Amino acid sequence: LQIFLGALAFSFFAKGFSGSYMKSMSSQIERRFEISSSIVGIIDGSFEIGNLMVMVLVSYLGPRVHRPKVIAVGCVIMSLGAFLSVMPQFLMGRYNYERLTVTVDNSSMSVSACSPASEGHPVTDVTETPSTMKNFGCEKTTNSYLWLFVLMGNLLRGIGEAPVMPLGVSYIDDFSKEENSAFYIGLVRSSGMFGPTLGFLLGSFCASLWVDIGIVDIDAISINPKDTRWVGAWWLGLLICGAVNFIASLPFWFLPYSLPKEGENENLKISHLPSQGGHCKTDLPAQPQLKFSEAVKGERLFIYLSIADFFPALKKLFGNPVFLVYIFLTILQYNSLIGLITYETKFMEQQFNVSVARAIFLIGVILLPITILGMFLGGLLIKKFKLHITEMAKFACITFIVAYLLNLLYFTCSCEVLQVAGLTVPYSGLKHLSSPKNSFMASCNADCGCKLDQWDPVCGDNGITYMTACFAGCKSSTGMGKNMVFHDCSCVEGQMHGLGNSSAVLGQCQRESCTKAFPYFLALQTACAFILALGGTPTYMIMFRSVSPDLKSFAVGIETLGGRVLGGLPAPIYFGALIDETCLKWGTKTCGGSGSCRVYDTKAFR
Repeated sequence: LQIFLGALAFSFFAKGFSGSYMKSMSSQIERRFEISSSIVGIIDGSFEIGNLMVMVLVSYLGPRVHRPKVIAVGCVIMSLGAFLSVMPQFLMGRYNYERLTVTVDNSSMSVSACSPASEGHPVTDVTETPSTMKNFGCEKTTNSYLWLFVLMGNLLRGIGEAPVMPLGVSYIDDFSKEENSAFYIGLVRSSGMFGPTLGFLLGSFCASLWVDIGIVDIDAISINPKDTRWVGAWWLGLLICGAVNFIASLPFWFLPYSLPKEGENENLKISHLPSQGGHCKTDLPAQPQLKFSEAVKGERLFIYLSIADFFPALKKLFGNPVFLVYIFLTILQYNSLIGLITYETKFMEQQFNVSVARAIFLIGVILLPITILGMFLGGLLIKKFKLHITEMAKFACITFIVAYLLNLLYFTCSCEVLQVAGLTVPYSGLKHLSSPKNSFMASCNADCGCKLDQWDPVCGDNGITYMTACFAGCKSSTGMGKNMVFHDCSCVEGQMHGLGNSSAVLGQCQRESCTKAFPYFLALQTACAFILALGGTPTYMIMFRSVSPDLKSFAVGIETLGGRVLGGLPAPIYFGALIDETCLKWGTKTCGGSGSCRVYDTKAFR
């Protein structure tokens, strides 16, 4: 039993580890495959679909199957899912981010980004040479559907995870002492809590590495992790997750179908001690062997009885008003929580100028441990003050109201929208060209021949971001890679009315006020997470105390099903679709068509 407990604790760790890693990589996957947030939501929801496809079957078959071996198969399927998700990285070739070509002159100064001659072709590779530029064609159209590998991998992960919890917990419950089983289950679940924290830390590390690490010269890359075109090594962590899940499967292959009940083997040893030199064999009661025909008859009878019991049990549960209110509460909380977790890193990046890697790190190091602490303290309060169902309901109600009122403070964590010339601010003091589509064009860059579908932002000395150096009207540049500086930028000069320098540097302008507001946002979020987690354990206990003992496991099943079907599955999709609505500038795929979002209206997003 101890070996099973250790193996199950590690498998709980492994599924939490790979699940949280996958969540943390959502924005990297969005950019790598140039897809919208709503498609990321569908990829995220595929895990729930896979889980629900087999959850009911697994829970039903429970004691009739070799549970350790089914858990082992589940871990191997999770491992295969992780490896399948990595496949596109090796099929797609290198990641090409949008950027302008700046042809280098013989002198140290390079030719202008803005000149009628410069067509502004997008550079297709980090290490592209001018000779191969001419052959640059259209990306294979199949590339745009390679995200389906990630979706299928996530679906497999969902299928593989389904047996771990119900079969593992029932196996512990069947073969441990009654007084120990709750302690063992708590131990296994709490050890699994370390998985998500380490998953987020791995996510943070991988997001800070360049996607094509080892193939591309990092110094030649002109963007940094804070750029919305940056893609981290999302695939690297998935290889680690696959390996961890495979290792988790190994001990289960060697565990038996059943174990002697904990404490029974000691009694057997005492009662069968050889007395007066007599040889006494200890025979454990043999499992009665069923003929196949008898088994089928019994199975049919069981199914008929189960269906006959199912609907009255369902009616009894939904006839219980406390349970009904609890289910509605669970669905609402699932929606809120899943939506938040899926897009939190994107929110932090867009609102507060934080790199995705840092956002993931902070969630793993601050928010998750605080949530675990809150859940633990909630359970401790119930035990210490011996709270009854009404007292638990009142306690939970108070925590939710406080958390809701604290949530309102998010509106004060304001942050101005990124100032992009022609997009969020006008080219002030300059005449706009008439057509609204050409609001990016002004008299200062009208003769530059800039391409509207490009995004390679530069920050002017006036604190305004321009979509490309061409839109800033820059005539020359110095330096290479990340250190490139553009000079003689007519649009920057026009806005500064001839005062000061008229140069621009690569990358978006930093919003200082947003960076200053970030610690307050983090403190507020930590407080909200702790208070909600504090009320989480008492709320969960309300369900157990409000239904009759024979319906407890059924109630857990209905709660999980309701939460996932009406919460976990739709939330990432509609949150993603709403976030897409706040996009101001979409990236462009190599073959045309919009890619992932580059700039959001931060006010609307918040």
